[in-house]
Amino acid sequence: MSETLGIIYLHHHIDPVVLNNLQSVQRHNPGATIVTVSADQALPGGYTLKATPELKSLHSTLPTRSGDRLLCSWFLQRKEKCDKWWVIDWDVFCNTSVRQYYAPVWHYPFVASSVRLADREPEWFWFQSFTKKQRFKRREKMPEDYAPYMMGAVPFLYLLSEAALKATCTMLLEHPLRVANSELRFTTAANRCGFAPCGFSVPNDQIGWIPLKTVSKEPIIFHPVKFLVDL
Repeated sequence: MSETLGIIYLHHHIDPVVLNNLQSVQRHNPGATIVTVSADQALPGGYTLKATPELKSLHSTLPTRSGDRLLCSWFLQRKEKCDKWWVIDWDVFCNTSVRQYYAPVWHYPFVASSVRLADREPEWFWFQSFTKKQRFKRREKMPEDYAPYMMGAVPFLYLLSEAALKATCTMLLEHPLRVANSELRFTTAANRCGFAPCGFSVPNDQIGWIPLKTVSKEPIIFHPVKFLVDL
């Protein structure tokens, strides 16, 4: 595992929780290249959507569900090069190194905490946007060139090879998806590029979608953490 590691930290504002969670990532991954990408105010040396107006416009339609647009904005602007990329949102608290956490699946090009398949989990909210109108303003339609590859990976917290990251961002930039959310869009595009995600969770996994109320000292990754944690 001598590959260089980059960490892409996506955020929508700057507050003590954002800064604290970022510090937890920095603390446990001292050798990694850490990049910050903001939908609004940038952190020192960080990127923002301002440099990519078209992506900024797309992001504004569903700001809390558009991590892929932030990621693609960085991809167009980027100066950094690494072999592996860990893409995370601001509400990730890190109590271990990325290399240690993902050691069993490090060689996979796309690793996610949980994979969603339309024929296996049709009840997933974003799959239902294609089948039901009641919870949505209108029923969405997956473009024909993407439809055979539709799948999701939750949450938007991914370990990617450079090849998977490059192919997927390029696909989304050249063939934009305007339906559903980032977890479906990015995963579907990755699958279309030949990079279907590998699902991975550790014992006592603490990565989910319900906000955590406490964080233990266990050397794992926690999500979503929307409160200050003592470092």
